[in-house]
Amino acid sequence: MQFFFAIYDILFLIGFFIYLPIYILKKKINLAALKEKFGFLKVKKQNYIWIHAVSVGEVILIQPILNRLYETFNYPLLVTTTTLAGNKLAKQKFKAFTEVVFFPYDITFVILKILKIIKPKIFIAVETELWPNLFYNLKRKKIPILIINARVSKKAFSRYRLFKPLIAKTLKRCDFIGVQNESYKEKFIDLGYFKEKLLITGNLKFESIVINKEKLTKFKQLYLPLIKADKNKSLIIAASTHYPEEEIILDIYGNILKEFKNINLMIAPRHIERVPSVEKLIFSKKFYPLRISKIKDFNYLEQKNIIYVLDVIGELIYFYSIADICFIGGSLIKFGGHNILEPIYFEKPTIFGPFMDNFKDIVDIVLEKKAGIMVKNSFELKKVILKLLLDDGLRLDFQNRCFEVFKDQRGALEKNLKIISTYLK
Repeated sequence: MQFFFAIYDILFLIGFFIYLPIYILKKKINLAALKEKFGFLKVKKQNYIWIHAVSVGEVILIQPILNRLYETFNYPLLVTTTTLAGNKLAKQKFKAFTEVVFFPYDITFVILKILKIIKPKIFIAVETELWPNLFYNLKRKKIPILIINARVSKKAFSRYRLFKPLIAKTLKRCDFIGVQNESYKEKFIDLGYFKEKLLITGNLKFESIVINKEKLTKFKQLYLPLIKADKNKSLIIAASTHYPEEEIILDIYGNILKEFKNINLMIAPRHIERVPSVEKLIFSKKFYPLRISKIKDFNYLEQKNIIYVLDVIGELIYFYSIADICFIGGSLIKFGGHNILEPIYFEKPTIFGPFMDNFKDIVDIVLEKKAGIMVKNSFELKKVILKLLLDDGLRLDFQNRCFEVFKDQRGALEKNLKIISTYLK
């Protein structure tokens, strides 16, 4: 076993040195993150309930669970994230009652150092995160390992099967795995996990949306006069976009403007570090990009053809509340899509492309309730946007359908909390 982990550590470090320059160039890591990832932590307590949320989506997902754990147990809470954006958002949301640090590199000396510092009471991974070194050392110290809201995409499943012996051994160190549906349960069994330790607990995404009503009111007071001063103007939001989806949506918007003058567009790139490149693209299309962070200081009389660019983290969900039509990116390209539930929560017509493998179960429910629209390509996307702009009644129909999506999907939060409580007690 020690020989295996020695080889694993060497391969991990080789990969680290290969990818580090790329991550630095792409601004996906900084010095503060590197220090924490190597175990240089400044935490105040020990015996943490340790929850790992990879990025922004998982950080949003865990908010209801964190709130309940804070109210129910006396143990301190620790949230780890992998990405800079996830870390920033977690600190914004949870810093008042939770320690937030970066997830450690899965190297033996780092993991042993981290476990000595934080002495976790339990480790909870959100969705599916498998780390051989971490799980091995947690198990040695008899610290419970849980995976909640677990899922395995088609792409990940194919990759895991290539290393099935290692994946099976890592999975079997988990004390419990709560999966979203029957399909994912079968995949975990196929990968070698114990059938008796698997439970279908539902999808937490249906209960993860937490809206601060006071913040929402202030948000609308600030942004409605700035973005929708003309109440007849419609706002289209292209959210969580990837290259080349921004160019696709800009070309569609340019064509639609020939027929509809009363529409605004906001682009929210999935990765905030891409904002400068999106701005250059907007300029090349003869529009003017306006960052949301600078909107309050902008003189609208000086510039026409504005396209808003969301460059702040954690605000997208509130912008959905003032949108008229939403397009969710990562879906016109083979990425796997992003969460479509947030705009649907605000009862907005929501459009997405055919590549939604990461959210297949959610998409199935949304399409069954006719609460969202899947398009095959950019031609269909333009056609659907035009149809929605022309038909006020069609946009209103979405309100009742969107409500139905959430009504039948309650219970995942309580099921997961019950399991966590069992291991904490």
